[in-house]
Amino acid sequence: MRIADASVWINLIATERAHVILRATPVPLRITDVALAELERGRSKGRQAADEMAALLHMGLTDVVALAAEDEALFVSLVSGPAAETLDDGEAATLACAHRLGVCALIDERKATQIAARRFETLEVLSTVDLLLSPEVRNACGEDLGDVLFGALTGARMRVPDHHAEEIVRVVGAERAMSCHSLPARLRRPGG
Repeated sequence: MRIADASVWINLIATERAHVILRATPVPLRITDVALAELERGRSKGRQAADEMAALLHMGLTDVVALAAEDEALFVSLVSGPAAETLDDGEAATLACAHRLGVCALIDERKATQIAARRFETLEVLSTVDLLLSPEVRNACGEDLGDVLFGALTGARMRVPDHHAEEIVRVVGAERAMSCHSLPARLRRPGG
């Protein structure tokens, strides 16, 4: 099992192929109850991710992991304190549950990945891009991988870790990359 934060789910939903990705992934991907509640709160702002997430849950392609009582102290330590050292509730719940269960966490936010690296040396943390560029997802999406990535980049402004940026541009195509504002500016210029 892997546990993904709300932002990862938003990215997957924006690909319009989340069902293909989830079926291709050999390790089940889950969401915490706290991150799911974040998606639910987006409904009041006109966001559709909660509806799509409900469909994925109904199809049995994912499941919800509850924040347990033994996660509380760690969760509170991740959401309390100076802003530079705290996370939002969904990210904190994702890390706390993944840490307790000894499974990989999928989180895209840079600050969250940095805090995770400092606080949980043995916890594997991946990004949406790591998942989308995995051999299983590449094989399942085939020639549509560029469209999948482009959907997440434009529909959800998926963050791209620096070490994946050039590969993303190669797969998406230089012309389409110019309209992906979550890519570094140097890669969005013609000939970038």
